[in-house]
Amino acid sequence: MDKLGHLYSTYHLGRVGSEMLQWSGASRKEQLIYGSTLGLGFLTVVEVFDGFSQEWGASSGDIIANVSGTALYVSQEVLWKEQRITPKFSFHQTKFASQRPETLGASFNEEILKDYNGQTYWLSFNVHSFTKDKFVPKWLNLAIGYGGEGMLYGKDAEAIENGIIQNPYRQFYLSLDVDLMKITTKSHFLKTLFSVFNTIKIPAPTLQYDEYNGLRAHFIYF
Repeated sequence: MDKLGHLYSTYHLGRVGSEMLQWSGASRKEQLIYGSTLGLGFLTVVEVFDGFSQEWGASSGDIIANVSGTALYVSQEVLWKEQRITPKFSFHQTKFASQRPETLGASFNEEILKDYNGQTYWLSFNVHSFTKDKFVPKWLNLAIGYGGEGMLYGKDAEAIENGIIQNPYRQFYLSLDVDLMKITTKSHFLKTLFSVFNTIKIPAPTLQYDEYNGLRAHFIYF
C-alpha cells in the first residue's frame, strides 16, 4: 500500500508540474523533462532525508515506486499524447484506527493518510480512448483497485508482542469511474477543479474479491 502511495504521488505531482509548464507556454519537451519529473525530484529528496533517519531509513522499493509513477505519466504522453490510465485514490473509515489511533490516526484527516486499511488505490482506464467507440462516453472509465485489511502493525512479530494476532489480506476491486479531464468545458475554473479532483476515484458500484470473503458486490464503494 505504501509503494502504491508513492507511485500515486509522483504521478500526480508530475502531472501538475507538466500542466503548469503547459500553462506558462513551455514546449512539450520542456513539460516532460522539467514538469513531469517534479514528483520524482520532490520524493527523492524525502527519501534522502529518510536515509539519514534512524527511525525510517532509505528504501529501494520507494525509489522504484517513485520512478514508476513518473514513468507512467511520461510513457503515456510519449505513446498516446494523452493520459488513458490514471492512478486514483479513495478512502473509507475502518474499525482499525480506533485500536491504534496514535499510529493509524486519531481523526478523519489523520486516518486518510495513516490508515492503510481504509485506503484503496486504483488504476482508472478511459474506455473511449482505448476503443474509439463513438457510442462510449468520453468520460467513462473502468477502474481496477487494490487495498488491504487487518493491518495494525508493520510486522507480525510486533503485533504478537502487543498481544494481537493480525491477519492482513489483500483486496481487489473492479468499478466504474469518471475521467473528469475528458469532460468538455470552456471554463478555466472548472478545468482547474476537474484537474484537482481527477485524483480521486468517485464512489460507484463495485465488485470486491479477497480470500476471506470471496466475491462481494457494493452498491456504492468509497
